[in-house]
Amino acid sequence: MTIKQFSYTNLTFVLVITMALLISTRVFASADTAKEKVKTVFGQVEKSLVMLKQTQGLTKASIREVLTEFLLPEVETRYFTYKVLNKNLTKVPEVLRDAFVTELSLQLINTYSSLLNKYNNEELHIGQSSLSPSGKIAMVDITVIGKTKTNKAVVKLVQSNDQAWRFFDIEVEGISLLQTKQGEINASFNRLGVDGTLLHLKNINQRVVEE
Repeated sequence: MTIKQFSYTNLTFVLVITMALLISTRVFASADTAKEKVKTVFGQVEKSLVMLKQTQGLTKASIREVLTEFLLPEVETRYFTYKVLNKNLTKVPEVLRDAFVTELSLQLINTYSSLLNKYNNEELHIGQSSLSPSGKIAMVDITVIGKTKTNKAVVKLVQSNDQAWRFFDIEVEGISLLQTKQGEINASFNRLGVDGTLLHLKNINQRVVEE
């Protein structure tokens, strides 16, 4: 091998290693960014719940207000809605899709509100974060530590068009909120159709507000 060939081989090796390191750094940074988003949002929610608990103001309505303020703006609502609709999306006319986004986003908040209604000063510990092979989905582990029980959860985020991380699902003890909603909506479409399902969602959300 000539000196010129040797130098070229070494240069190629250095470039490959440098590229790999840069990609690796970007991946870790991206996973860490998703973790920081979860820490920030859930930290704000937890702080608000503690204050509500201390002032005896913990109600479904007050919890919905907290989630609407801190969580909802960070949810990729259209992505969540289209994932929930799944194969039924093609049945929904364009003019009704925004309405489904609105109602299913409210369902998301109402579901979280019901889960948090029994909040009793549990501590949230944010654990490891990881990325899907595509790098577009992030998973962040959460441990909910109570006085008598500990629950494991995984928050899922998707990278939006503006490169920010947005929430779209949570698994609690292996049960996915998104998949649960998928099953409910699929059954509703089979029973009620498009218009009937939309009306059903509106009625449920209205009843929750009136509780």
